[in-house]
Amino acid sequence: MERLIIYFLQSVLVSGMLLAYYRIALRNRRLHGYNRLYLLGTMVLSLVLPLMPVNWAPIAGAPVLGGTAEQVENISRAANNGFPIVTIGCWTGVVVSGVLLGLSVWRIAQVYRLKARGWAVRMAGYTLVETDDPRTPFSFFNNLFWRRDADRDDPVNRQILRHEIAHIEGRHSWDSLFAQLACCLWWMNPFFWIIRRELKVVHEFIADAATGMDGDTERFARMLLQSLNQGRFLEPVQGFFQSPIKRRLVMLQNEHVSQPWLLRKTLVAPVILAAVVLLSCSKSPGRHASEPASPDAAKLAKEQLDLKTRKLIPESVINEMKERAAAAAAAGMSDRDYKLMMERKLQETEKQMKQAGQAQ
Repeated sequence: MERLIIYFLQSVLVSGMLLAYYRIALRNRRLHGYNRLYLLGTMVLSLVLPLMPVNWAPIAGAPVLGGTAEQVENISRAANNGFPIVTIGCWTGVVVSGVLLGLSVWRIAQVYRLKARGWAVRMAGYTLVETDDPRTPFSFFNNLFWRRDADRDDPVNRQILRHEIAHIEGRHSWDSLFAQLACCLWWMNPFFWIIRRELKVVHEFIADAATGMDGDTERFARMLLQSLNQGRFLEPVQGFFQSPIKRRLVMLQNEHVSQPWLLRKTLVAPVILAAVVLLSCSKSPGRHASEPASPDAAKLAKEQLDLKTRKLIPESVINEMKERAAAAAAAGMSDRDYKLMMERKLQETEKQMKQAGQAQ
């Protein structure tokens, strides 16, 4: 459980750093293709980087997110020795993830049930599904759901149709499904939900640009007036009116590519490097570096310490230390903590013996 908590905290750290750079340098810029890959890559890196065995930082063991990895493990272990709050929290997270996944599967099933009830016809590159559902138009994978009474030959409706076809050709549903899956599994990470929302907006930017509406906000406004937006939670489809309208209008008026675009793209490398360094700092050597690599090595280290102790202190004190060691082993004390305890007791005994000798 402790490992899972550490992994989650490190994942939040990486996603937060990369999202901060996105909001500063890339958000609302005409770098739609790059921003789409960046947001998807942010989620992937947030899940992968904490798993990498990186431990080359010059200040290994430095506190990150309130403490080192070893401190997180000690706090978690202490909590579990009393009330198992960490275990309960982890199982609660699993249950919530299961509920969110179930809700997503139910939403997808609703989409295909709507397709089964509608009239579907195969078109060039997609399947047109005509239905009376008021949520249309929207697209999901290769399916384009269209209002039955909407005239496809109308100029405004043709633009909406081209918009949804752009979603299908861009395979935006795959992006949305991946982002939704990540949010369901790691729902505790607030940055994933923000990334999911931003990714949907970027999809709309790409589709708006594909319709050739750049600079024509009047035609875009007419399309808005012809349809109804019903906001929905965890909706897997690509709806035409699910994204912030103001940002789409501003982007349509902005005809210039952000400058300097190359600098904005390449400066992400130092951000990723900084995230790797912070993760490396948080991977304290602690137990992993100081503990023996195997049970036999741990036993040998204890025997060596016992031998050193017998040469310096009386047998009665040794027996007391053995009793403490047995109690520590029963309590699950690590080899490192055991040796520290023995060393402290040894120092205390030596000090007492020196004081007794001086008194004599």
